[in-house]
Order: sequence, then C-alpha cells, then structure tokens
Amino acid sequence: MIDLVLYGPGGPQPLGRPATVRVELRNTGDHDLWIAGVLDGSENGLRFPHYRPTVTRAGEGEGVGEGDGGGAGAAGYGTVVASPAPAEDPLVGPLRPADLRRLAPGESWDPTSGPGCLPLMTFAHFIPRRPGRYRYTLTLDTEAARPEDWLGGFGVPVGTARKDLLALVARVPRTRVVAAPVEVDFR
Repeated sequence: MIDLVLYGPGGPQPLGRPATVRVELRNTGDHDLWIAGVLDGSENGLRFPHYRPTVTRAGEGEGVGEGDGGGAGAAGYGTVVASPAPAEDPLVGPLRPADLRRLAPGESWDPTSGPGCLPLMTFAHFIPRRPGRYRYTLTLDTEAARPEDWLGGFGVPVGTARKDLLALVARVPRTRVVAAPVEVDFR
C-alpha cells in the first residue's frame, strides 16, 4: 500500500559535491493512508518513523577511501561510505498532529518537505572523494513496538491531547518498505 521511491540525478556527477537524491512516498492502496515524514530523530533511529538511508561504493571488498567511511555492504557494493550519524543527544522534539499527513489513494508526497520534515542528512552531506559508482538506498520502518515510540523525548502532550495524538499514530500502517536503490556515477 506504500511505495517508497528514490530518484537520482541524470548522468555522471562531479566529485566534491553531493548528488541530489529525492524521495517520494506513494499511496498505492485504495483508501486513505496516514504517514509522517522525516522527523527529528527519524534518520538515526531515535523515534518512529525510521527513515534509514545508506550509501555504498561499488566494488566487492574494496578498501575505504579517505573520507568515505567504512564497513561491509551488499554483494557488489563492498563499502558502506555513508549512513546516519549516531545521535548526539537522545532527546527529540515532540510529535505534533500536523506531523502526520493523510495521503489519498494515488497521491504522492516528498517526506523530506513540509512542516516538521527534515532532509535526509546522510544523502545531503555525502560528498565522495573517489570516482566510482555509488548506490543510495532507503528503508522506511513504521513497526514500532509501542505507539509511544513515535512521540519524541520532550514536550510530549498529556491527557486528551496525548490520547488524540496516539489515535492518529494508530492510523499509520505498520510496515517496513525498502526503496529500489539508485546508482550514481561520480567522476
């Protein structure tokens, strides 16, 4: 019922600048869908929804380039070069009713735009220092064990406001969606 789509730039990209990678959420179901965009703490997993971006560099078992991070990746993409930074502070802003958006059937939306939404910093700040092919991936996870895992760390509403907010959170489908990867050549 939810499609998560990444769009990359056309053609090779110059080294020394980030590539513009856009995100789109699409309601492919036959009824309204409630969802939140990228919120404070979503990218580094402190709160739901989780939006988990990763960039890997092509080449099985290749070494890590200067400024390119490190780690193991999928077959054919041996080096993780960018992923969410660890949280500096575990407190995240409160969820507000306006952070949850209704998408009609067939409607699309960029979850990094609009009130309360943040850009995916992993994509926005990744600047490769070595030429090559890089794969951008994104996973959306709304499968919180408890609805309270959406609320944030401070300024959380109480009483009726909390109840109403949790009722909105309950309308979000519990799912894990992985976007088809986008590959970008840097020269």
